[in-house]
Amino acid sequence: SSRIKGIVLHDILAGVCAPDDLGKAVASAVSAGYLSQDEAAEAASLLGSRIDAVKHSGWFPEDGSQILNETAVMDSDGRIYRPDRVVVREGKVDIIDYKFGEHRPQYERQVSRYMKIWKRMGYPSVSGYLWYVDSGEIVRI
Repeated sequence: SSRIKGIVLHDILAGVCAPDDLGKAVASAVSAGYLSQDEAAEAASLLGSRIDAVKHSGWFPEDGSQILNETAVMDSDGRIYRPDRVVVREGKVDIIDYKFGEHRPQYERQVSRYMKIWKRMGYPSVSGYLWYVDSGEIVRI
């Protein structure tokens, strides 16, 4: 189903810090039985082209920026949140949430919440994005 496909692709992206990590992340999905070899080639092609398309954004840097994939952060009320990807470089923070389905208003609220948490942690420059990976669309929050 498309939901399961989205979950598998999302998990693959969680294993990618730099573009060179994609092959290993796809191979892990195959080893775990989540993808066949044919599906792996399709997933690698799609995700590779999408990562390549956002290279200019700095979301998949190869420069030693701090990458936090699926890393838990605690809000001031004690609730735990896990942004899909956070890139920290030179005091600036980019928060990227991957989506594989339709647009929903709660997604924007979700990323806004993440941004507020990081600002309260003392980062003055925080940007948030929804990345609709299937279409390649990026929505800045």
